[in-house]
Amino acid sequence: MTTEERGTTAEPPDAAASGAEHASVAGSSHEGAERDLIDLFDALGGAAGSSGPHVWAPYANVNAGTVHGDQRVQNGPTEGAGTRRAARVHEGPVPESEVEAAAFGFAEPAWFGAARRKLDKKVLFLAGRPGSGRRTATLNLLRQYCGEGVPLQAMDSLTELDRWRPSKPTVGGYIVDGLFPARPLGPGVLGHVRSLLEKAGACMVIILPDDTALLRRLKQDLHIGPIMCEPPPPSLVFGSRLKAEVPDERERERLMSAVGDQVLGELLAPELVPTEVVELVTAIVAAGGDRTLLGDLTEQLSFRAEQEVPELVARLRDESDALAFLLAACVYEGLDHRIVKEEADRLLELSEGRLSAVLPVTDPQGGRNEERPNPQFVFRRSLTDLLDAIGASRQMPRIPARGMYTHSVEPVSFIRHRQAEAVLRHVWREYSQVSDLLVSWLSKVSRDNELTLPAGRIMGKAASWGGGRRALRHIGTLADSERTTSQMIAANALGIAAEDPLLVGEVRYRLENWSMAASPYRRRTTAYACAADFGLARPEFALRLLHTLLRGLQPGGRTEGEQLLLRLAVEEAILRLFQSGHEDLVFTRLLEWLKSEKIEPEQLLALFSGLLLSSNWFQLQLSRETSRSPLTIDIIRRALNTDDSFDKTCSALLRWSNQGLWDETASRSVENLFHELARSMRHGELRLFVEIDQQGTAGWAGREIARSALSSWRVGERWESA
Repeated sequence: MTTEERGTTAEPPDAAASGAEHASVAGSSHEGAERDLIDLFDALGGAAGSSGPHVWAPYANVNAGTVHGDQRVQNGPTEGAGTRRAARVHEGPVPESEVEAAAFGFAEPAWFGAARRKLDKKVLFLAGRPGSGRRTATLNLLRQYCGEGVPLQAMDSLTELDRWRPSKPTVGGYIVDGLFPARPLGPGVLGHVRSLLEKAGACMVIILPDDTALLRRLKQDLHIGPIMCEPPPPSLVFGSRLKAEVPDERERERLMSAVGDQVLGELLAPELVPTEVVELVTAIVAAGGDRTLLGDLTEQLSFRAEQEVPELVARLRDESDALAFLLAACVYEGLDHRIVKEEADRLLELSEGRLSAVLPVTDPQGGRNEERPNPQFVFRRSLTDLLDAIGASRQMPRIPARGMYTHSVEPVSFIRHRQAEAVLRHVWREYSQVSDLLVSWLSKVSRDNELTLPAGRIMGKAASWGGGRRALRHIGTLADSERTTSQMIAANALGIAAEDPLLVGEVRYRLENWSMAASPYRRRTTAYACAADFGLARPEFALRLLHTLLRGLQPGGRTEGEQLLLRLAVEEAILRLFQSGHEDLVFTRLLEWLKSEKIEPEQLLALFSGLLLSSNWFQLQLSRETSRSPLTIDIIRRALNTDDSFDKTCSALLRWSNQGLWDETASRSVENLFHELARSMRHGELRLFVEIDQQGTAGWAGREIARSALSSWRVGERWESA
């Protein structure tokens, strides 16, 4: 049972029911609150997708393996609504999957060889415009220079290089995503960093924007010239990517025959950046040689979207319903047309005439002087007219691979790629009152992860579009809402906004303040942000925030309902950090928090027991008897002998034992664990072994150890393993 299979999607609340969402949960059951929160966390999405589904299946046997093969399933446009994209790690180990994805179909630019030689000096500055492939080129550069499989580490733009030290001796390359303008890099600091990297046998690439003032300052202060990331010619990128996507030469020729050399030459304009070339390759491969499916490629490529937005908005200026539908389609591109139409209607109603270019004019006697379209008219436009007006289409019906029940959807998608973001960026910048209307509209979105994911993404991007001292004001408005879905939209938005090096400092500052705020809404937003893209990309900082939130959960000062919601949010955030590849870091912090005694041990042990369901890391430590093995055994023993954490711990270990039927690693880990637990038959160990004896069947790992220990205990002997 995956996340999507737990139950149906919650219905959008009506006016009467909306208050129930933020009613006190003091009287509700703990299990009900957990289920409710898990549904809400589905709306966060983000990078947790890399760790697999969140399983809600008490006492069930769950096969968490992966499926391999050439079955490629795609539902909806890339980066569309509801699409869970993996968070690009800005702080911490770079996943091997991201390095492999960067190497797929990579075309080496002309400057690549020179950049490799400059890495001999340990620090390389790489500058380029957005979309030029700086991150992809950096990953390939480090992969070739350091060796395939060598760990790489990402560092945030706020990293203070004068205080920085190499993290681990195994790390071969470091990626710094931008230099914070307030902390210029001097010659002394650069020399110090180079000496540290030399001793560690590592190197570093600092990615910079193509900013004239910044690059000039680097040349003046450091007497160095950054490598300019000029992408390869579009034809070279096209050929390399197409060959990777379609290895068979005859199949490539068949696909290209549907395009034609003349059309391809027109499409591969010199100004195309690699991401736009990949769009073209993807469209050609997806069409499979069918000219009808291929359509007019010139109407699809995203590089022309920006130029057409002003004309599009001007064309719809006097059509309030079309404007509302345009904005809704931009936020929710990729969803079913019925959902997009409903959201457009809600926006139009909420606008109270603000989307109408003109209003009806009446004389003093109440007579109408002239006719004006009524924005409340129910037959304003047909769906076909609306789609034609904004340059979108209703796609063929399809069945999404989510939900407990199957149903067909007909997604609304723009014909031109990235049209949605281009429109929203234009109206946000050019029409100041539209931003307030959009925030008001999206803050009242229903509890549906199909809606909250794209809403958070757009609100996060809007922070960069607006700029200035109040760039994050609209996100703060969402965080202050008593509606949990608004807080989750804010959490998603903070992760997107923090991808901008100019905003990441303010995002971190706000979250630090919110983690100690009196407002329960801001505290919960902080926990949700730690579980979303922001926290998964910055696990160290996220754990510091979560520690602050946990310390604020001490008895007294807040209602029971608020305490429960915040505690469950913190638990889910820690679990997501653990599942996203930061197991050792999370385990280390939990041990430190237990030793510090600043947080109730029962709370931390309950947190730990929830992590045991993500068993792979623990089982590896126990089966290989690593240095983490004794610490793991000790904390499991403490959790078993604490009433608040016994049930979860026992349930997880029962599942491990059952897993040992077919998993050798699980079997060996349980055997090693039970041998140690049997040496101290306290109340918790005794209860666990009784459960194993009663529920287990022949072949369960550790069952014989448990039965032998129980027999020795019953006759009053202290059992010792051979």
